[in-house]
Amino acid sequence: MSEVTDSHRRRPNVPPQPARRTSAERSRAAVKGPVIGLLVNLMLVIVKIVAGLVSGSVALLADAGHSCADLLNNLMVIGALVYAGRPADESHPYGHDRAEVLVAASSAHLLTAAGVFLGWESVLKLISGTPTPSLLALWVAVATIVVKLFVTRIESIIAHEVTSQAVLADARDSLTDVFSALTVVIAVIGAHLGQSYMDGLGGIVIACIILWTAVRIGVNAGNELMERNLDDALIDQVRAIAGTVPGVLKVTAVTGRPHGSDVLVELGIVVDPQATVDEGAAIAENVRRTLVSQRPEIGNVLVELNADHVARLQGRLV
Repeated sequence: MSEVTDSHRRRPNVPPQPARRTSAERSRAAVKGPVIGLLVNLMLVIVKIVAGLVSGSVALLADAGHSCADLLNNLMVIGALVYAGRPADESHPYGHDRAEVLVAASSAHLLTAAGVFLGWESVLKLISGTPTPSLLALWVAVATIVVKLFVTRIESIIAHEVTSQAVLADARDSLTDVFSALTVVIAVIGAHLGQSYMDGLGGIVIACIILWTAVRIGVNAGNELMERNLDDALIDQVRAIAGTVPGVLKVTAVTGRPHGSDVLVELGIVVDPQATVDEGAAIAENVRRTLVSQRPEIGNVLVELNADHVARLQGRLV
């Protein structure tokens, strides 16, 4: 037998898997992000409602409604992360991570309702006319921008550290609040420059921002529920990493799907046909461990030997 063939038939050394946080541990660590957002949004709701009523700003009251929706969203995200932190069991062998998807779908419906209601109220105010709001609304909006930029930064750091899609979505929602507050600033300044309709128009713009956020969250949740394949960049990275593992002659196909904060990957590899079952299993385990250690978002990997699992999924093979 040739020297090359012998090298493929040697049982590869399976490297020890480095310690990494489990999905449950990451979910518990991720709770810090939405808890910070919850406390900030609770403060902003109170301040915006009071300031909106005192200043007479329709745009600021609409932004207060946006913060109310964010507050409820924070509560749902916290609940989902706590539930997702439960370990896998017989009833849920893949874990409870998809609780985050259910919360995302609920959040999309909640934001849609809030956007429609606030938009309609702003249209009525625009038609009937609104008085020029006081500058109190302007200062509250400026303070909101500063606070929300800080919260967005904190949540983004936490989301990347624990690889949590729920916290990352919450961070993006906080960034949306920055644009809402900026709309209030423009509306109040415009009203003080003699364009009184700007305040009501600002409320409509904020409602549109809320609806756009709802659509984006809903689409992402729908893609996960429909088990949309991984993006091309991650597939290429998985293929490249698996191809470097000793004993792997070829990577035939890579598929996968998001599962809450984790990503589940399935791939086929070609090994030496003369390799024993034990050798093939060792190579497959080496591939799994290498992928999980190098890509922290990957929760588990199913490796098939010398099989075209994509053809089977598409019904071309039995």
